[in-house]
Amino acid sequence: MIADVDVASVVTGLQSGATWGYSMVFIMVILIFPLFIIQDAAGRLGIASGGGLGSQIREHFGKRAAITAAIPMGISDFLEYVAEYAGIAIGLSLIGFPIILGLIAAFSIHTLIVVGRQYRQAEKVLIPLSFLLVISIVSSIFVFHVDFKSLVFTGLSPLQPYGNPSYAYLLAASVGAVVMPWMLYFHSGADSRKQKQTCDLKNERTETLIGAVVSEALMVITVIVGLNVWHGGGTININALSKILPVFGNYASLVVGLTFIFAGFLALIVVSLGSAWGVLEAAGRPNSRNSFLTIYALESLPAVILVATISGYIKLMLNMMFIFPIVIIPSLFFLGKLVYRNDVMNGCHYKKKEMTLYWVAVIIIVITGILGLTSLI
Repeated sequence: MIADVDVASVVTGLQSGATWGYSMVFIMVILIFPLFIIQDAAGRLGIASGGGLGSQIREHFGKRAAITAAIPMGISDFLEYVAEYAGIAIGLSLIGFPIILGLIAAFSIHTLIVVGRQYRQAEKVLIPLSFLLVISIVSSIFVFHVDFKSLVFTGLSPLQPYGNPSYAYLLAASVGAVVMPWMLYFHSGADSRKQKQTCDLKNERTETLIGAVVSEALMVITVIVGLNVWHGGGTININALSKILPVFGNYASLVVGLTFIFAGFLALIVVSLGSAWGVLEAAGRPNSRNSFLTIYALESLPAVILVATISGYIKLMLNMMFIFPIVIIPSLFFLGKLVYRNDVMNGCHYKKKEMTLYWVAVIIIVITGILGLTSLI
């Protein structure tokens, strides 16, 4: 859940609040449904089938289908690397550290972790440090004013300006910031490798639901914080990010900067795992170290170079999130087909009612992606 509420998600929430205020709250609340349904399907697949999404696509649909799924998966990994390195660059800027030097250091450390497979050791350090970002944002909501009347009558109203290009763009970005493609492969791959049993399905579903609710509650808070800091003033800017944590006073820039760096780095760790369990499983080379390092280099090195050579990090991150609702479609299609098959799920397959809910969740994501594309016209 902490990896899902990463820097890109926080920035998207802040921008949504800055531009549309309470009008974007409805979207964040509604997203609890597709986030839970889709992540639950990924977790159940990993537990019931004993394999990750990538390997199951290859086994049951063949090499061609696996490649069809692997290509957008690889693209989404690259996009996410770009977003996280952009978040780290923002953090470096806020603490006054040279961005190029900091990006080189971040890439080098991440590469050492990947090559040495020190994921667990890194997560033990990064998860509590990244959680500081969550705690900090939650603490700020007690400082800012909340107009409960507007929150209820505007924020929770389904009647929103979906046809407005600006709203549609941020709608698609908000969906992409919540339902991320790599999370499907990470969730299913992690559960299969933990060798969970069918008796764990109930607890897994409960944990997933809690994660979905908490994630979106945090996104609602970021929307409210964005509204209070920028007051509908359009695009948020890096220099004003320190204002999102007024409780820290003169140390706000330092706290925001460090938590952005920690949260971005944690997401890098999770994305690299998701890539190993997605692209390589689909390619039929899940245990090939050389293939993994090649894929890692092809995805991450261009990403850090791109971030190091351009500016406008906030817009860059929003553009990455904006693309996700389209890129995720092939993975959602195959995931839905797999969880419905009894031979794959060993008696724990989705029934018709569950499948109906699943495809409704998928349709919501597809529609937001289409609306986002229309905003470019």
